[in-house]
Amino acid sequence: MTHIAEFVIFISSSTTSNTKSRTLKPPLAARRPAMTALHHQVRLRWCLQHLHSNLNMWSNVMFSDESRFCLQELDHRVKVWRRCKEHYADCGSNRVTAYGGGTGKTRLVIIGGNFNADRYQDVILQPVAIPYLQSLGPISILQDDNAHPHRGGFIRAYLQNLGVERMEWPASSPDLNPIEHLWDQLQRAVHARVTNTTTLADLRQMLVEEWDAIRQQCVTRLVTSMRRRCQATEALYGSSTRY
Repeated sequence: MTHIAEFVIFISSSTTSNTKSRTLKPPLAARRPAMTALHHQVRLRWCLQHLHSNLNMWSNVMFSDESRFCLQELDHRVKVWRRCKEHYADCGSNRVTAYGGGTGKTRLVIIGGNFNADRYQDVILQPVAIPYLQSLGPISILQDDNAHPHRGGFIRAYLQNLGVERMEWPASSPDLNPIEHLWDQLQRAVHARVTNTTTLADLRQMLVEEWDAIRQQCVTRLVTSMRRRCQATEALYGSSTRY
């Protein structure tokens, strides 16, 4: 099977052929989304508003994020590709969704096929996100990245009926989301296990096992970085940061 994605991060240590390499943009392209002056202004304003929020506040935020991982056989070698924030046809990839905060992390949710508001409610919100929010207490806050399945009218009404508070989130801001760093850790761990005989089913199992192996101390450390992320964004007047 062949997967061509606009933004690709390689997990395999093997290199692709020169032809394939020329068709793919480097990983940094996915890390630094294009931003306008308005994006900078909104990011700066958001960071100034949260600059002095303490760890107790951030510990009540349920951070969320999604990524895609897939296998590709190329030149008789199996590749594992992480597909970042792209919206092409699924092509057999696995969408991975994770939620976490200062007090814990949810189980990893792996979704095959297309992802829409109905699946977001049925597969993510009802069985995973809502129970986790309830475990955080009455002042919990849900964070998401403004993707359409998360912010459509149907989902807004559903969450409002449940009394779920949602965090306003600046667009094009993966560097402000601490869970983004967990994907890097996850892909490195899976990379070390992939062989030429790895199947999609194996990949799914590896992702779950390596996600479960991530310690809570790691999640807490990332959440405590929120003030530094805001400070770094303020120093750059809303531009992308090293995070």
